[in-house]
Amino acid sequence: MKLLGAAADVTSVLTTIRIARPLTELIAQRPGWELTLRSLHECSAADLEWADVLIVQRGLTRRAWRLICAMHASGGRVIYEIDDLLSEMPPSLIHHAAVRRGLPWLQRCIAAADIVSVSTARLGRTVAPPRWVEVPNYGDALPQAVGASRAVDAAGTPVTLLFASSDRVPVQQVALALRELQALPGRIGPVVAVGPVAEDLRSSGVAVRPLPQIARLDFLSLLRSLGPVLAVIPIGSTSFDSCKSAIKYFDYALAGIPVVCANRPPYSDVTRDGVDVLLVEDLAKAWRAAIEIAIDEPERMAALVAAAALAVASHHSLDQTVSAWSAVLDELGPRTAAAQAAVNPWQRAVEAAAIWLRRFNRNRLARRAATRALKGR
Repeated sequence: MKLLGAAADVTSVLTTIRIARPLTELIAQRPGWELTLRSLHECSAADLEWADVLIVQRGLTRRAWRLICAMHASGGRVIYEIDDLLSEMPPSLIHHAAVRRGLPWLQRCIAAADIVSVSTARLGRTVAPPRWVEVPNYGDALPQAVGASRAVDAAGTPVTLLFASSDRVPVQQVALALRELQALPGRIGPVVAVGPVAEDLRSSGVAVRPLPQIARLDFLSLLRSLGPVLAVIPIGSTSFDSCKSAIKYFDYALAGIPVVCANRPPYSDVTRDGVDVLLVEDLAKAWRAAIEIAIDEPERMAALVAAAALAVASHHSLDQTVSAWSAVLDELGPRTAAAQAAVNPWQRAVEAAAIWLRRFNRNRLARRAATRALKGR
């Protein structure tokens, strides 16, 4: 079977996690299967005619919808891949305006696809009933990290508190707790914040060590460099929040890092309070109490870490994600007839020129953005 994955950025962390990594594993198990990744801006009619199945990730444009229609016209099948409840994105999030503009195309793409793949069942029930299939996210870790506890040791080394996010996070209550703890000399170590959450914490009065978003493998390496560490995961109470996956918890568990997280979905869906995680009501006193338990009871946290690593390895592994992709692709099956050309030779020439122009403009804009970033330093 020939698989064509199309995304806005095929090199992004999201595309790697959701499509490239698991499908690369799958085709290694399936002799004769092939995978090609294309930018939505560079996907051509020839690509569509080559493929049996087109997988469109988070397409929010007229072009994404046209690719789906063209794939059907050429005789192929389409999976629409989505990992967030984009139709209910809170206004505070970074890409809200752009996503809102694309919502009409989101709905058209979902309606036109043969099936919708989602990261959680909660998301599937909300976004695409009844034509959805869960392709769950998975925990990842550096090989040497698996099973090694990173709970706070008994020697009393100040613990680093770690936050990580790809977007804005509601931190008001946890920030109150952190300010109280930072006012006590030596009570906690540095607060390390990866991604936009750094600014959320800083603007709430917390002293933070900010770090930019990084690739998943680099993030896993960072986890190994922090010494005794406690991961703290606040999350909002919106439908958008509840439909996310608990992927950060999965990675922390396999890295041996204890976790304190908000007692809300998706984390409350996949964890057990006091067994493999500490779940916290979103109140300053509750956050502080849980963080202090994690600091003062290292043996208890080591037991939680061991249980979390076992649970994630058993129920949230890459093998299970690969199996889910295998099942949905087997259900769709390959083409039952040879691909039908959707465009004539003249249209192909025009398309090739348009793709070249899109690539040129995107490279030009990337160079301009890089230049502005250097001048801003």
